Amino acid sequence: MTRAITILLMGTLVIAASADDTAGFAFLQIPVGARSAAMGGAFIAVTEDPFSLYWNPSNLVSVPDGRVVTAYTGYLMDMQAGFIGWANPGENEAMGLSANYFYGGSFERTTMSDPMGTGEEFSSNSIALAGSYARRFGQNLSAGITGKFVYSSIDTYSGNAFLVDLGATYRPPGIGGLTTALVVRNAGIQTQAFYEENDPMPTEITGGASIKLMSDKLLLAADLTYPLHGDFDLAGGVEYAPMDMLFLRAGTSLQSKNSANDAGGSFLDAMSFGMGTHWNRLGLDYAYKPFADLGEVHRIGLGMAL
Repeated sequence: MTRAITILLMGTLVIAASADDTAGFAFLQIPVGARSAAMGGAFIAVTEDPFSLYWNPSNLVSVPDGRVVTAYTGYLMDMQAGFIGWANPGENEAMGLSANYFYGGSFERTTMSDPMGTGEEFSSNSIALAGSYARRFGQNLSAGITGKFVYSSIDTYSGNAFLVDLGATYRPPGIGGLTTALVVRNAGIQTQAFYEENDPMPTEITGGASIKLMSDKLLLAADLTYPLHGDFDLAGGVEYAPMDMLFLRAGTSLQSKNSANDAGGSFLDAMSFGMGTHWNRLGLDYAYKPFADLGEVHRIGLGMAL
């Protein structure tokens, strides 16, 4: 455990030396998966879920069997996001592949001579292609890594980067149901700039914990995130299973609370909600996130055991 955490922190210190105010490839920070989004984005210490491909690669070893998952987000202002992944766990190791895309919409081109629009349109697109590997070390510790190639374009400009996620998960012995985790996400370099200079990467460090209670019917999770280019965030979520095939979820985060307050919204605008079910080899999840001034975000997730 100590060695894994030391490696993660050493990598973090190297990255932090070049921190700036803003970051590129921001779509990588949009939560992936309906279950995780409904729980407020507190998910790095949640095990047995194939969306660990995005959240924490070290948890891939806890996925009970091979899975294919996909998720779709109808985002704000006609923006769309999607994810597809394959997780293949073994006895003491696991691997997986995934693709994460974001469509930023189409825009009418304007110029100094045509400030009302030229009649032409341009669009914005982003994609991240990733491969993940995880290994178990004894009964209580696992570690994992994800390598990504990221590409974004807007109009005639484009940029790409190679990034990695590093994760470690530890279950303290003697405390049943408790899981702790640490992740460094989106660390790397930009290999092609959009314009003249490279953008800082959307690197973030997250520590989290989850615990299962009431014979595993109740799941509580919390994450603490420090982005190197952005604001600190604290997220919390809950999942309750009133019956075997039904899961009810809710969550919130400090960023959601601040956004709701800035927009004059209510307490509900800082929350996210969702539900899920599974039948035979299939699982279906839904998440709903209101925004006080921009509308609503709906997410759907689908998984199938192989």
